[in-house]
Amino acid sequence: MGKKITKGKHGSKLAPKPSARDVKVAVDPSLKKAWDAVAKRLDAAEHFGSSAFDELWEAAADAVDHEPPLYVFGGYKTAAEFFEQRLHTDARTAQRNIRVARYASPAEEERYGTTNLDAALGWLEAKHGPLGGRLPVAFDKLRIEVDGKATSFEKLTAAQINAATRALRGKKTPAHRARSAFESALEKHDAFKERRHS
Repeated sequence: MGKKITKGKHGSKLAPKPSARDVKVAVDPSLKKAWDAVAKRLDAAEHFGSSAFDELWEAAADAVDHEPPLYVFGGYKTAAEFFEQRLHTDARTAQRNIRVARYASPAEEERYGTTNLDAALGWLEAKHGPLGGRLPVAFDKLRIEVDGKATSFEKLTAAQINAATRALRGKKTPAHRARSAFESALEKHDAFKERRHS
């Protein structure tokens, strides 16, 4: 279907109204250049496979964490679309890999495995709050309480670490002493005693 030509008051032809498809947004050359650099890093890392895990996911983090996100200059609408189409994984796995690459060295990734490292980082967040910046984590000195005993991180499985994390997050705030005393007093009063039926 062609563009609709409208006639003016005196029969003269007016220029057609531009549609949304005809409008082109100017792209900041520096942002496009930054995306191109990230794309090259991704290509190089994918070529080397698992040995370039750190480089791959640090480049992915640069594409996602940039403001505005650089992946849009590669034609991706969302981070999830970027992860799925460019990195062939889901958003959850991608975020886990980015976090591990940010806080662990390639030697630690090889020694402990990404699953255990991610579990340890989750435990640290539960214990100390959000991890800031790119602060290094001394995984070799990390001890996690499991079954009431502080155990070296490298001796634990991801399942044990995740259980310890759930235990940390599930701890209830101790009841206020005044409230506890009040509830104890009420329990002793006849009106609040449990009635037993014979």
